[in-house]
Amino acid sequence: MTVTETVEEGVFQSENPIHELNRMLVRYDLTPNQAKVYLFLSKIGIKTASEISKALKIPRTETYHLLSTLQQKGIIFSVFGKPTKFNAVGLEESLEILVNNEKNRINELEAGKETLIKLWNIIPKYGEAEPESQDNKFQSLQGRNSILVKLEQMIKESKENILVLGTDADFKRFYFTEFTELLNKTKSELKVLTDHQADMPNIFESIEPKKVKKIEDKNREDFCFIIKDDSEVIFFISNNKVKDMLAVWTDSKAFVTTLRSLFSLMWKKSHHIDETDAESLLGSEITYEHRLREIEQEKMILNYLQENFQLLGNRRNEN
Repeated sequence: MTVTETVEEGVFQSENPIHELNRMLVRYDLTPNQAKVYLFLSKIGIKTASEISKALKIPRTETYHLLSTLQQKGIIFSVFGKPTKFNAVGLEESLEILVNNEKNRINELEAGKETLIKLWNIIPKYGEAEPESQDNKFQSLQGRNSILVKLEQMIKESKENILVLGTDADFKRFYFTEFTELLNKTKSELKVLTDHQADMPNIFESIEPKKVKKIEDKNREDFCFIIKDDSEVIFFISNNKVKDMLAVWTDSKAFVTTLRSLFSLMWKKSHHIDETDAESLLGSEITYEHRLREIEQEKMILNYLQENFQLLGNRRNEN
């Protein structure tokens, strides 16, 4: 079996480290197929477009387009000859190039911001401005970046509290971002409810232990949300059919109050991650009747959330 055939058979299978590299390179403004072509050339070496197309099972026309784009980005180069062959720049140098490309793009956006505002202000308003609607607002968010931008805005504008509920698996896509750094910098009261394994790295491990409690009820893994000042919430939606992260932001008082109630119930019965089970039990005086009432409350809250967010998900699919 040739090297090319080996790649075709399984080098990009999910259990291979190349698969994880491919996923991570997408964060550097590469499409999955662009990342796949780059990694193929990095590991296999000089190849023609036809050989790349055959090995990776990508249509030849698309392969030529991918190669052209990667050359424009500066991370692969052509080797003159008949037919033309291609090779990749080293990974460390390529990452530096991609980071600099992104920095330059951000600088260009920053530079053009003032011009856009000036042009906007020149355009006269037509008609009288309508009063802002007091209706509850819902905003669908798709993709890590759009969700992160909204979270950053919420955390920076917060004046009272930030409440976070979700497992480490829910927030794993925020590794290598400023998410936990933003949480650490907030001047608001911060409370985090998450699962915790002492022998495993956790995205919330940099946050003070007194601000973090452990989720005891694994049935709550289906719920992941962040509340700001009891006035706004981002609720993450699980959808196995979509690779991108999905979330809904809303300032609906009903939704925020309901999720706030769920958080309060769970926070009350949970214990801090640096407490032992014995310490937690000593500090607990929950009666059997009180616990039954809590379960009933939680059941009502969860039923309400499942019904309403399922409705939101259906509307999104229809659109």
